[in-house]
Amino acid sequence: MKSVVVFGGLTWAFLSPWVWAQEQWVLPEVRVSSGLLEQRQFDAPGSVQAIEADRIRASGPQVNLSDVLSAVPGVVALNRNNYAQDVQISIRGFGARAAFGLRGIRLFADGIPATTPDGQGQASTVSMTSMERMEVLTGPLAQIYGNASGGVIQTFTREAGDQPEARTQLHVGSYGLRRSDWQGSARTGQVGVVADYSTFSTNGYRDNSAARREQLNTVITLDRDSGTRHKFIVNLFDMPQALDPLGLTQDKLGTPWVAGTNAMSAGTRKAVHQEQVGWVMNHHLQGDLVLNTRVYRGDRSNLQYQSSSTWVGLDRKSTRLNSSHTDISRMPSSA
Repeated sequence: MKSVVVFGGLTWAFLSPWVWAQEQWVLPEVRVSSGLLEQRQFDAPGSVQAIEADRIRASGPQVNLSDVLSAVPGVVALNRNNYAQDVQISIRGFGARAAFGLRGIRLFADGIPATTPDGQGQASTVSMTSMERMEVLTGPLAQIYGNASGGVIQTFTREAGDQPEARTQLHVGSYGLRRSDWQGSARTGQVGVVADYSTFSTNGYRDNSAARREQLNTVITLDRDSGTRHKFIVNLFDMPQALDPLGLTQDKLGTPWVAGTNAMSAGTRKAVHQEQVGWVMNHHLQGDLVLNTRVYRGDRSNLQYQSSSTWVGLDRKSTRLNSSHTDISRMPSSA
């Protein structure tokens, strides 16, 4: 545990034989899993910021990662309330040139990459309602995760408790905002299950800016022994409608709620559907040597209608296997 000692009247200690009594506070220890090994945040050889569940819950309806990432040093998260273009995230300048979404930043959900190998991804596919912790790794140390020179964002689903539990949330806001969430968790012996289903819809402040999406996130954990953990992940994301109001010209700045040129006539919009399943195993071989293995499959389809009456469709399917081991060796200290 960490402790902070504060000496009152430090200046007067040199002028008087009396020394004020010291007061002591014990600060909670923060542990991170950067580098595939859990360790104290102070000992991690890089810049790591951990965001806990209480802060995520207090961010609002838990729709956009920008609501919690905006307070992380070195991270710029721009939410333009345009769900057809998603949140733009940059870490220390990496990703700032991306027109939308993520570029040059790796996003992991429960150990499964949510970005393509070139670092492109969509932050909206992460389930914030069932998130227990988020970690942001910045700087050159992010290279251990592959093509992620800008940084890494990791999210972790909460663990199932000893007792069965059910949760529900409902958020209602202006311009037709509706956010609902249903969660259930249970544990039987060494097996824990967390299932979360959430929906979101809004009419939007501007014309042609409505959006609708739903998401299912399920995590099953199996602890066979004290040194081995298996995790099975199923994540489904469906956004059948995300209208794009486009940008405004200078002559329309006086009416910011209107849609851009040709947005209404061309029906500018985007539809995204993503399915991802995976298996992750962490096995402690000996000491600090850990074997990490994951197998996952992802299907993502993206269909976008543009203002020029053209459309762009992308359909990606991938199956990947990754295995790595990590060891921490500590140099002996001498007085």
